Amino acid sequence: CGKTQLVFGLLHGLNPEETLFTNINMNFFTTSALMQENLEGPLMKKTGTSYGPPGKADLIYFIDDLNLPEVDAYDTQSAISLMRMAMQYTRWSDRIKLTWRNILNCQWLACMNPTAGSFYVNPRLQLRFATYAMGFPATTSLLQIFTTFLTGHLQYFDEAMQNMSSNIINAALDLHNGVTENFRKSAINFHYEFNVRHLSNVFVGLLVAQPDQFKNPSKFVQLWLHESERVYGDRLVSLEHVAKYNQVA
Repeated sequence: CGKTQLVFGLLHGLNPEETLFTNINMNFFTTSALMQENLEGPLMKKTGTSYGPPGKADLIYFIDDLNLPEVDAYDTQSAISLMRMAMQYTRWSDRIKLTWRNILNCQWLACMNPTAGSFYVNPRLQLRFATYAMGFPATTSLLQIFTTFLTGHLQYFDEAMQNMSSNIINAALDLHNGVTENFRKSAINFHYEFNVRHLSNVFVGLLVAQPDQFKNPSKFVQLWLHESERVYGDRLVSLEHVAKYNQVA
């Protein structure tokens, strides 16, 4: 649903003299040691065992893909356990001196895809957050977003090209809906997960077209078909699925 970009839009709008932020991307191999190293990166020593962001600013840790670290034999995720301890006690230990490091003026912001990684989020961590769910954008929202992009790009083309903007966008939305309905994620085809990112990639290919290369609307339609096949068709794993995609397209 574009959660990461929405959060970045919010964070970049903050006053850097008052609030700083740092982004930490979780993955399957993120351990507590690696997590602590990333957390300590933007901090500086204040007094004694106290650490905090530079100057008088606050610091926001943005944890992306919160639930991706590997679940260990004890059914826990060490990186998340460290994060929970830091939020609850505002400190963690120095791994060399084995003393406490008190962490000042830090806040936490996280996002995750509930259909990937671990489906279980430690309730002792979750109770520290206010939780918001974000759904897939409605068709009207997507239409407005991509109309802005494509119409702005086609204004430099011939009038015949400009008039086909709405048709291309509606066709792209219909194809995306058809693909998501016909090719669903399974245990075997776990990569069959199509979202706004894939739809955006189609338009990324369209926006590199140049006016001197595309004077015929039918050629631009062929470009859209080509970009759609690269984004959707190349992810399909069998000739049967490719034939089904061609029917949908």
